[in-house]
Amino acid sequence: MVGMSIAAAALPGVANMSIQPMIAQARVNNLAEAESKAVSFAALNEGAKSIQGDTPGGCVLSELWNNAYSIACEVGEGQFMQTATRSFRLMPETNDTGMAAEDNVRTFPYARPSSFSGTQCPTYDQWGVKNFNRKYAEELGGACIPQVAWTQTSYLFSNPDDWLFDINNFQGWGEHPDYALDITASCDGDYDYDNGHGNSDGYDCSNPAS
Repeated sequence: MVGMSIAAAALPGVANMSIQPMIAQARVNNLAEAESKAVSFAALNEGAKSIQGDTPGGCVLSELWNNAYSIACEVGEGQFMQTATRSFRLMPETNDTGMAAEDNVRTFPYARPSSFSGTQCPTYDQWGVKNFNRKYAEELGGACIPQVAWTQTSYLFSNPDDWLFDINNFQGWGEHPDYALDITASCDGDYDYDNGHGNSDGYDCSNPAS
């Protein structure tokens, strides 16, 4: 009798354990579908002149800046919901010289959050863009602070090429010394008398060879 009572009490836990693999598999399937939608749409539009195709169902397309966009796709509901986000950039507009008008402006994969909390981003999500901010930003009163921007020293020693969003002049610490892009190039110094063959920096000199 005692054994039957113990077995009856354990039944809910046993039943719960038995469905965990099915729950996990459902989440994996939903994540794969969300990833497929986001990746396919981003690949279709990367480098295109304009947005190609319709935004897939369950996805939200957001314009960032300088022809950059992000697409976030959700599949499933409740505990089964999974999200995937990808960014892409359309072909930049060019000026009369053929150089992109915004080639001297940095672009980043993600938009800078509108506000920050006093919490440092965790080591597993050092910019908060993977999942942390989506889960906790509202509760914390803002996005987490990237690890490279936690102190002025870490900010100054960081590399803007590695930033996931723009943190220039974060906390009023001034423009990062490596923030500006150097796009200057000429035919000087290629030792062929500006004959249009280009130079060691890969710049295509416009004057024809004589």
